[in-house]
Amino acid sequence: MLRKSFLLPVAVSILMAAGSVSAATCDAKDELMIGDHQPLSGASAAAGQALHNAVKLAVKHYNEGTHPLNSTPCLHVGGKKYKLTDAVYDNRYTAEGGIVAAKRLVFEDGAKFVVGTMGSGPSVAASDAVFEANKIIFLSTGWSKNVISADKPFTWRLNPTGSEFQEAFWQWATAGGLPNVKTVGMTSRNDEAGRGSVPGVHATLKEFGIEPIITEYYEVGTQDYYPHLTRIIAAKPDMILAGGNPVEEGLIAKQLHELGWEGPVSQLCQQPEVQLETTGSKEALEGVYCAYGVDFEAGPPFVTPEMERINKAYNAEYPGVILDLLGLMVYDATVGVLEAIKMARTLDTEKVNYVLGNFNWLLSTGVMSSWGGKEKIGRDAQIVQPVFVSQWKNGKIQIIGTPIVAVP
Repeated sequence: MLRKSFLLPVAVSILMAAGSVSAATCDAKDELMIGDHQPLSGASAAAGQALHNAVKLAVKHYNEGTHPLNSTPCLHVGGKKYKLTDAVYDNRYTAEGGIVAAKRLVFEDGAKFVVGTMGSGPSVAASDAVFEANKIIFLSTGWSKNVISADKPFTWRLNPTGSEFQEAFWQWATAGGLPNVKTVGMTSRNDEAGRGSVPGVHATLKEFGIEPIITEYYEVGTQDYYPHLTRIIAAKPDMILAGGNPVEEGLIAKQLHELGWEGPVSQLCQQPEVQLETTGSKEALEGVYCAYGVDFEAGPPFVTPEMERINKAYNAEYPGVILDLLGLMVYDATVGVLEAIKMARTLDTEKVNYVLGNFNWLLSTGVMSSWGGKEKIGRDAQIVQPVFVSQWKNGKIQIIGTPIVAVP
């Protein structure tokens, strides 16, 4: 049953990073591609590939019939069955790259469904220039307020933004976790993602009585953060917020440690193995608070059996790559799109899009999905789900809370 949920001119070389996913258990002759575009080169490459791994894993499980919601191999749609494939192109974390990748997916590969993209700049450009005009269902992880809007009916956000992560963290902090923090300093990228999300983070901080006294913007690819961090430390904040890609966060944590900063720090901690390797020592990360880190050994109530199942399968499929919260969300979003296709009984994206926005499916965290954002965005287009609060302790990330934050 359906029910409404409330809660560029430069040539860019595109790299095909993954072809069809083979699954001997699916014997369908017809194929359906789930597309993606990610930063597969540069400092965000590890994170981009890790997110696409989550798409591939969901595709594999549906082809095999091993997902709890899809116990029969292949994707069965209106009496016809499809073998799922996947494709991903390098958007180079640029708007131009996002447009070129989107054109390849739509006009060369015939993709109707695109899931998983990291990066607001590539997401906004791809949606505006290609996906919306061609009625391509697109689910992004981008934080910028420009990623989704009332006039983009086919574009969705599959994860919380900085505002929800901050709200979850400060719920925990002001309830007794960090009672002495009254001011913060921030670092942020000087791009669509950074400048687009900072106003929302500032607004959330002020709701909790926390004053953002300084924000330092850095260029993508920066290696030397000492000048930015020195200015932040000189402003004497009680805490520093320093999210970025895993390499950026590792370098920032390392340089803060070298500058003698002993106060609390909050980062995303996506791909923690890359963050730790870049930092070079667990001492520099000790005590850092995280948004995306998940300790799969924590067990109930933080980690569900389904999360454990996905993590085990991910580790077996991609040895040495750690599954994080964002990867879980991409996996869950891929499942949501596939279930919407099954429920719509067609590949017609207008009909699938209607179903996607009007039903709930079970997330790996054990809660039903729902959509929020009508008040802030103009339409309910962002998945509402648990937001983890975790922390680096002795070289490992440990969960300390999982609040669910509304998206009005």
